[in-house]
Amino acid sequence: MTGMRKLFFGIILVATVSDLATKVIAFRSLGHPERRQPPPRRVEVIPGVVRFETALNEGVAFGMLSHARARWALAAVSAIAFPLIVVFFLRQKDPTWAFTAGLAGIAGGTLGNLYDRAVLGQVRDFIYVYCINFPVFNVADSFICVGAAVFALEHFLAPQKEAAKSDAPAKAETPA
Repeated sequence: MTGMRKLFFGIILVATVSDLATKVIAFRSLGHPERRQPPPRRVEVIPGVVRFETALNEGVAFGMLSHARARWALAAVSAIAFPLIVVFFLRQKDPTWAFTAGLAGIAGGTLGNLYDRAVLGQVRDFIYVYCINFPVFNVADSFICVGAAVFALEHFLAPQKEAAKSDAPAKAETPA
């Protein structure tokens, strides 16, 4: 297995395990948001900015598509997306570290949230950036967003490198 393949599958493993582990820890420590006894706790991480509090999301980001039928549709999209991402990566001849890390972050986050959707019917969230009233999210969401940003930056910056190579003056041939 090449170095980039090890990196790819390693990041997927870290993303998925860290997402699922932090969800278990958060929900055990803070309580389930739908249980009243004891009521769920909120823990200030950075006062006035970020706190941990549990929430359940049946939809996608920002609560979109949160109706009952969406559960299986969203799980199906994730179940199809994950192997497609893996195949797309494996078909690359010489992937860069940014391409590898970006796609792996997206794949790992997708797998973490897919588990929640398939097994629990909803995604467990617990990170709330309330200073800007940002929707509650989880570690998988972070891997997906950061992975997408790294992938996009690499994608948009890579053509500039190739263009710079093609702009270089051609080697002058000397007569023999």
